[in-house]
Amino acid sequence: MKKSMRKGFTLVELLIVIVVIGILSAMMMLSSTEAVSSAKAADIISDLRNLKTAALAWYADNLDKVDKKEAGYTFADANKAKIFKYLGTVSVDSNYTLETKTVNGTDEWYVGRKNLDSKVAEKLDARKSSVGLTTTAKSSDTAAISGTVYMFVK
Repeated sequence: MKKSMRKGFTLVELLIVIVVIGILSAMMMLSSTEAVSSAKAADIISDLRNLKTAALAWYADNLDKVDKKEAGYTFADANKAKIFKYLGTVSVDSNYTLETKTVNGTDEWYVGRKNLDSKVAEKLDARKSSVGLTTTAKSSDTAAISGTVYMFVK
């Protein structure tokens, strides 16, 4: 009997391997997109916590000077730099805000992040109760997070 010696793969075998690799890479792409969204959401939460800490430090240092009509209390652009100095080497982009709102006759301070990606907003919405996020500058707001997210400061 004569033995046949094959050298290489058949076309069908190669096509099957290519299809399997394609399916596995598609699954990896889907999971990596979710991971990127989760990482961005965690980064936003971290930045909001840093801004909250900086705002509280500024308030503690300037308690005797705080006046409702003072620009620093409403976080006008000129005073954001005063608060940002408490962040040290941490940098924040222009999508972050520092705001005050009057709720039930009391001024409440909030740090916020606007222009959220829809996937990141979904991740933030899932974490909002555990990290203290709200959708509008009202501490009692429970709507789904869409374009802007806030964190209560004081």
